[in-house]
Amino acid sequence: MPAERTEPPLSRTGRAVRVAAALAMVLALMATSVWGEDDFFPFAPFKMYSRATDPDGWVKSTGVILIDAEGERIAISDTDTGFRRAELEGQLPRFREDPGLLAHIAEAYEAAHPDDPEIVGAEIVIRRYELVDGARTGEETEEIVAVWTEEGTA
Repeated sequence: MPAERTEPPLSRTGRAVRVAAALAMVLALMATSVWGEDDFFPFAPFKMYSRATDPDGWVKSTGVILIDAEGERIAISDTDTGFRRAELEGQLPRFREDPGLLAHIAEAYEAAHPDDPEIVGAEIVIRRYELVDGARTGEETEEIVAVWTEEGTA
């Protein structure tokens, strides 16, 4: 029969510290749910999951288009580079400020597709689609928000 394990009871100070920590966590969760942004992880409302798309409005889709040495435009997915769309959207201000960062996505694509032609350019494109009753109407807009080209290409 194993020996009974006895632990000393939690001191009054220990209980007070635990209650204060739990209270602080609850208050942080409540405050960031009302005033927070997704950047406050793990204390965040995760607004990207808390809002429904208006079935009668405009939705946007952000993506990366790569341009190969033959001039072909390649719309890439997460599996082509390991760089997810959520990461792209979250870092969009950085890409706008420094489009040269797109070279890293091009390098990741080339590493995953070694037999494809060399990538000489990349663009971040935001497409907006109009919906009526949840279906596309055919109306859409496209905005190129960042462009990178390899040195020596135009």
